[in-house]
Amino acid sequence: MKQGGRGVVGSVTGLRKVHGLQGPIDDAFMDSFLFVMGSGKTLGRIEEEQRRAVTEWRKQFRGEARVKKDTEVTEADMMAHNIVVWGTPASNSVLGKMADRLPVKWVGEQVTVGKASYAAGTHYPAFIYPNPVNPKRYVVVNSGFTFREFDYLNNARQISKLPDWAVIDTTTPADGKYPGKVVSAGFFDEGWGLKP
Repeated sequence: MKQGGRGVVGSVTGLRKVHGLQGPIDDAFMDSFLFVMGSGKTLGRIEEEQRRAVTEWRKQFRGEARVKKDTEVTEADMMAHNIVVWGTPASNSVLGKMADRLPVKWVGEQVTVGKASYAAGTHYPAFIYPNPVNPKRYVVVNSGFTFREFDYLNNARQISKLPDWAVIDTTTPADGKYPGKVVSAGFFDEGWGLKP
């Protein structure tokens, strides 16, 4: 885009990937984070993954993850931490309040990423994005750190296994490598937009 005869870098959203806010999903766990559990009923696999995230954080990093219910989250929490929400906009009120400002959409019985749609009953999204409430921090949806049991024995393998976003098919069981079948995944562009 040109401004005053000179080329400038910009984006439709005004967001840019910068150091400390560039993804992938695991980047959110390099700073203070808060797991936010939804009060409503959600997909069973999401509940399994949220329990796993808390348990495995303790086992692998020898610390207690901060955990709150969606109804307990304060504005101070949103300012101080990367927020890791679990569920859907209907089951987690924190996610519900920001859902219309996120690149992944829940429409009826579908999860939509760009032009692709997936059945919400058997698929869920996992992604990282600047928190719409506090764009200096992340929001992560439905994911803890992304390496799993297969990688625990060798720290050279303990690196991000998912990019900025992924869609998980829950008809394939979770295993030591993945939370289910990764049917689609990718990185957001430099302006945090979905690539065509």
